[in-house]
Amino acid sequence: MEVYYKVKLDEKINDIEKVESIKKSNVYNLSNIKSNFQYDNDEILTFSLDCNNIVKEKNKIFKKIKHIKNNNINSFQVVVFNYNKNNELHIFDLIKSIKVMLLPTILEKYNYIYDTVCDYLDNEFAYKNICEFKDDKCIAKRDFNCTCGCCRHFKSIFSNEIVQCKYLINKRCSTKCITCKMFTCNYIVKNKKIKFRIKDIFLLRKFLNPVQKLIILISYFTSKEKIIKRLLICR
Repeated sequence: MEVYYKVKLDEKINDIEKVESIKKSNVYNLSNIKSNFQYDNDEILTFSLDCNNIVKEKNKIFKKIKHIKNNNINSFQVVVFNYNKNNELHIFDLIKSIKVMLLPTILEKYNYIYDTVCDYLDNEFAYKNICEFKDDKCIAKRDFNCTCGCCRHFKSIFSNEIVQCKYLINKRCSTKCITCKMFTCNYIVKNKKIKFRIKDIFLLRKFLNPVQKLIILISYFTSKEKIIKRLLICR
């Protein structure tokens, strides 16, 4: 079974569009991409991906994807052979990786990775109802007088005073802190066995270096803009 996807090259997330058919010119097999890979900027850039053994071959294919460079194009296409819905996560991880490589600037690449991962985490928390909020209280704080969940911290490293995060406004986070979004409290880890780790999130694992991964792990209660700036400095 063949499945076709079109992807626009902008910073928007969730823009991998499944289509009925595509116009094919040259089709480049992702497994055969070489270090000197080149294409014409006036062609319809089209890649093919075989889903047979995709779990086993995923890392090898990603290494090939790293050879793809932007050549002043604004979209690309992917033909997926032997499509299996159970492999959709792996397919999307690789298509998103192609997009990262084809985005023209470093800032666009990091913004896309950041926003895509945040969107994934938001969907996980919402779909699985992880925190089980009821009357503004999460399941871990149900018996306590706390209506801000985990959005609180010590005022300073020298203080025992706990204050609410400044970005929590009208019961919603006003920034997009990826570190906070990855956090699950001890109650959730112990009782629901849910813990988000960088090694389990493909884009973070593959595109960030060790220092950048540390930044993601420790930047609680920090705006997206500051975290992106730190990632760019340490790339």
